[in-house]
Amino acid sequence: MVVFTVMKPSTPRALRGPLHPVRPVVALVLGAVLVTSACGQATPSPGAPTPAGDGGTAASSAPASSAGDAGAGGETVTAGGVRLEATMAPGGPEAGSTGAGIAAAPGLVVDYTLTNTGTKPVLASDVVPADLGSATLPADVDLKHAWVYEQSGVLRLGKQGFAPGPNVRFAAAPVMGGHTIAPGASITGKAYAVSPPTLDVPSESFEAPRTPVDPGVKQWQLCVQVDDRTAQARPSAVGGGVVEAPSKAPQGDELVCTPPATIPVA
Repeated sequence: MVVFTVMKPSTPRALRGPLHPVRPVVALVLGAVLVTSACGQATPSPGAPTPAGDGGTAASSAPASSAGDAGAGGETVTAGGVRLEATMAPGGPEAGSTGAGIAAAPGLVVDYTLTNTGTKPVLASDVVPADLGSATLPADVDLKHAWVYEQSGVLRLGKQGFAPGPNVRFAAAPVMGGHTIAPGASITGKAYAVSPPTLDVPSESFEAPRTPVDPGVKQWQLCVQVDDRTAQARPSAVGGGVVEAPSKAPQGDELVCTPPATIPVA
């Protein structure tokens, strides 16, 4: 066995705006490595909108059995055995709040409902840590956090995992948070982006979009990774039914996205 020492890149995370300060990644990761080949996963099949490169992931490629207006400012898509309903609205800071996040900063807030329309339990990776890379989910994780990037001219709020970059190894697999959803059951949640929107993705240890978000972008969509890895999910320190599972890039129809819609103006 050959042992290599692998460090996370010291390059700061992508710009997150004044309320999401950039923090250098300084953690050391030591691991036993048997091979040194890249471990990135295959790019999901193209969907609508089509991928724009920079490690971006595609929208669900499964034929949507229904997609359209879910009410004022809302969108619905049914694909891959789940139905995703989402509505975006401007959100203001809550009185007395400090720090970053939905409670302290004006931005764009998405309310969503995800329903399992299939016959087997599914895992929804809809709890996104502030920094992907830890082997456990922090107890104080912001349940409203989402990755924010631009995909083919559309502002995407993504609740999803990403593949490690080439030749990046971790001593223990980084985790995403989420929920298991029984057949016929639903979960609800929120996703948040500062306004004007800025890029918010994992560090360069992961294959993720790197192109800055156009602050004048006009359309939005919500994407949630849903797959059948319920056997890999374990309870997390967050409680309240939140589980954690190893992060992976969505494959095929595992990334379920609402149709692009116009960003509302306050």
